Amino acid sequence: MLDYKECFKQCYTIRAFEKKIEEEFGKGNMRGTTHGCIGQEVIPVIVMNYINQETDYIVGTHRCHGQVLAYDMDPYRLFCEMMGRRDGFVNGMGGSQHIKNRKFLTNGITGGMVVVGNGIAMSIKKNHKQGIVVSFLGDGGFNEGFVQETFNLASHYELPILFVCENNHYAMSTPTEKFSAGTFKRRIQALDIKYYQAYSGDVEQLDEMIGLGTAFVRNEQKPAFIEVSTARLCGHSKSDKMEYMSSSEKNHNAKKDPLKFISGKLMEDEIEELKCHINETIKDAYVRADKCPEM
Repeated sequence: MLDYKECFKQCYTIRAFEKKIEEEFGKGNMRGTTHGCIGQEVIPVIVMNYINQETDYIVGTHRCHGQVLAYDMDPYRLFCEMMGRRDGFVNGMGGSQHIKNRKFLTNGITGGMVVVGNGIAMSIKKNHKQGIVVSFLGDGGFNEGFVQETFNLASHYELPILFVCENNHYAMSTPTEKFSAGTFKRRIQALDIKYYQAYSGDVEQLDEMIGLGTAFVRNEQKPAFIEVSTARLCGHSKSDKMEYMSSSEKNHNAKKDPLKFISGKLMEDEIEELKCHINETIKDAYVRADKCPEM
């Protein structure tokens, strides 16, 4: 059973963080680039409910802020990392996309960490260790040649890895349907990989599918793939105004926002209290990070 209050707290913390990042980039207070995950926050939050941080590894994507915070709810250290400050996860040297925190790793290459996750899963199997690997990827990275090779090897060697595809239906500004042949389901099943499908707007179904997927990988010591249909409610990156998306599509996606589903499980006064506290926490974390010395 989902703890909806805790789920809301974590999802809203990620969203408030992303909103603050947008604000500060807009003011010219931050450098480099960033890729927001507004609308997709619930996916990593629920995934982490099924993770044993002592034994399991997580490999993320370039759109990793939500994954990082779901793994370790520490906005101060993530702000520091993005601002090049020494209290960041890798002392401010990784920026927005290249982060390591205990058994969480990610980089900025589209689909790049899928291969790394496979290698970790191979090590777990060969050394008879406990744990599994969860590898996040996006629909835009699915068609990379090395990603397809990774799926093949994961199946052939029966590796304990769960692929979580956050399918927001856009590769940057291009609709996935305009460049991707067939369906992810048929292509994954053709490799004898267990396939699950979920929709981020149906949080209860999402929780069920992630639970089934992680249990399958742990019990069978074989790979599984979860395709989560979701929507990105912000641009691909900080400079993206989403001009490729119609107003009707934006409105439809906003109505299906998973946070609205979660909010429906809580009292209005409770939600406002949580929002107020989280907004202050994010604001304070940014102020402290801004004072942290650079490396």
